[in-house]
Amino acid sequence: MKQKILLLTNIYPDPDLKLLNSTNVVHYFAREWVKLGYEVKVIYNYTIYLRVLHLIAKYFEGFIANWSLSIVNTDRKLAGKRYSIEGVQVEKIPLYKALPRIKFPKKSITKQVDKIINSNITDDFIPDIIIGHFHNPNLELVNLLKNVYSAKTCIILHGSTTNIKNIYKDDFPQLIDNIDIWGYRSSAIGKKFETLYSVRPQSFICYSGIPENFLTDTNEKKFSVEIKRIIYVGALIKRKNPTSLIYALDKVYPNKNFSLTFIGQGSEKKRMKKIIRELKLISNIHFLGHISREEVSKEIEASESFIMISENETFGLVYLEAMAKGCITIGSRNEGIDGVIKDGENGFLCEAGNVIELTNIIRKINSLSITEKNIISSKAIEAAANLTDFKAAKKYLDAVLSF
Repeated sequence: MKQKILLLTNIYPDPDLKLLNSTNVVHYFAREWVKLGYEVKVIYNYTIYLRVLHLIAKYFEGFIANWSLSIVNTDRKLAGKRYSIEGVQVEKIPLYKALPRIKFPKKSITKQVDKIINSNITDDFIPDIIIGHFHNPNLELVNLLKNVYSAKTCIILHGSTTNIKNIYKDDFPQLIDNIDIWGYRSSAIGKKFETLYSVRPQSFICYSGIPENFLTDTNEKKFSVEIKRIIYVGALIKRKNPTSLIYALDKVYPNKNFSLTFIGQGSEKKRMKKIIRELKLISNIHFLGHISREEVSKEIEASESFIMISENETFGLVYLEAMAKGCITIGSRNEGIDGVIKDGENGFLCEAGNVIELTNIIRKINSLSITEKNIISSKAIEAAANLTDFKAAKKYLDAVLSF
């Protein structure tokens, strides 16, 4: 008999809805678990607010996404439906609170639990494992569902957890202690959480994976003596610090003998173009906008280095995709990719947004021999090969089942 996994999440793909700041990462785990023979049911807690806030979000979606790490839900009407994606059964249930970044009211939580229980009765679905991605509201929901089902429980933390105490007040120690297993989307998240709320006896790092076909066929990247083909893939927004990359490259290459490609869109693009004109780098820096995943893969493969020193980055699959293609990758220290990138071994780490440090790192890379560059490239590929979608999902589930 198949084991059943009930997966609660605030973010999940919906074919009828395109949201800024969204991610398919939770679905990638669920999809692979279905392939492994598990029955997976997703409860997509679709947050709705006061109607006026959705109206504001609809007209200022880009601006809000530029400053917020959360999803901008622009439509109240697209909640309350069932659908299936790649064998994963999804029920999207609206969950109300008046304003963003506050606790969901008790009434909303109670109603949501009742809806989930009734849905499970309809589906004859009794979970063996209950997993919640994102702590608000899933820490509370998973605790309440644990009182109903004899199931193993797990919470996966995606970002800052400093607000847990403020959200759950005096209840937070009991809510935390009642969860069987904790997963952290990065080692930095885990360290911060356990510093604030004590070490968890049962925990693991919940890394994402990449498709198998992203792995390069060869370990031989054709590097220049100095890296000259650099790429950035991501939103062009302040917290990702794309301007820091422009300034650093201008310092490293006074003769302007480099090429930088930006893939993505965002509110910083206008300011970036102004800086590029001032630095006379128009012929060096190219903007490709949004392109297909296949085209992104080709552009990464044609590059020597991937650089993005962003802040508040939970994980960042694009770093892993770049490593899979053998790029010498520079990410942010103490952010999501720290732990996968081992500084000086399979890539480099830089303080988020630090132009001076980034400049020195690029100069250090350029001082390495081509053989040394190839060693770093090979180790990057090796690290990425251990984190395909299938391997990452299996490691995740194995960790949950092992406790």
